Amino acid sequence: MTRHWSPPDPASLPKDAGLDSRTGRFELSFNRHGDVTRIGNQFVSYPFHFTRPFALDGDIPALLTAYQQSSSGGLYRGDVLRTRLTIGAQAAAHVTTQAASVVHDCQGRAATQEALIDVGPDAFIAYTPDPLVLFPGASIDTHIAVDMHRDAVVLLQDAFAWHDPSEKGRRFDRIESGVSVHTPDGGLLVRERFSITGDGLATAFAGSRNWQTVSNFLLLGPQDRLPDREHLRRELETEDALAGISALPGGMGWCVRCLSTNARAAKQLASTLFGSAVMARFGTPPAPRRK
Repeated sequence: MTRHWSPPDPASLPKDAGLDSRTGRFELSFNRHGDVTRIGNQFVSYPFHFTRPFALDGDIPALLTAYQQSSSGGLYRGDVLRTRLTIGAQAAAHVTTQAASVVHDCQGRAATQEALIDVGPDAFIAYTPDPLVLFPGASIDTHIAVDMHRDAVVLLQDAFAWHDPSEKGRRFDRIESGVSVHTPDGGLLVRERFSITGDGLATAFAGSRNWQTVSNFLLLGPQDRLPDREHLRRELETEDALAGISALPGGMGWCVRCLSTNARAAKQLASTLFGSAVMARFGTPPAPRRK
């Protein structure tokens, strides 16, 4: 049952968060029961919404899918949205969104979106939210923090696109994104961060193809539970996308960075990475995810 929401500690909010800011929490735990994974604790507050989990994969009974939904029109100035996922030992979960999320003009005060993910022994999590769509003036700070056992498998997606509804060529303000991955005892496995402005992105892409979406993926886990690089390279080759695959330090897996010319190509890249990760881990492909 979804519990009643209690306001967050004001000390945990950004210093510039005002009365017009919104805070939201989305917390789910996934626990293994026999051959299947089930939802344990859950806590959901506005603007998040959660209906029920879905067992979409008849050949992979352990894999449970949850759609993180929103009942608002996107992210606005000063919003602070936090997601916490706990994946118990041997549990398997796919957490995604119902659609892309619009980031509106933040008028100089960035929105914040965080995800904290705890992954137990021999567990699997694919956290693949659809891209953020940055409107003119949009400014957002995002961060994903993962604690994982070394025998777990983790797929992370962090993607964004940009769009000016007025078609006047106006640009978003800024996006800053960070990912950190640690062992349960605090050992650092992976850390990456980037910050880019709309003007900077336009300059970088000047004279190149009409790229519309940037997608970053981390595929983490033991090598014998991950697809190999050549397989990924073959699977990700398309006319409307460009993908680069790099090995992560310590043999922790792969970093995959992609550019796409349209939303359909970006969606196909995400579906391909998810399918490859599931196939390598469970030996059978996942069912299509309908949205």
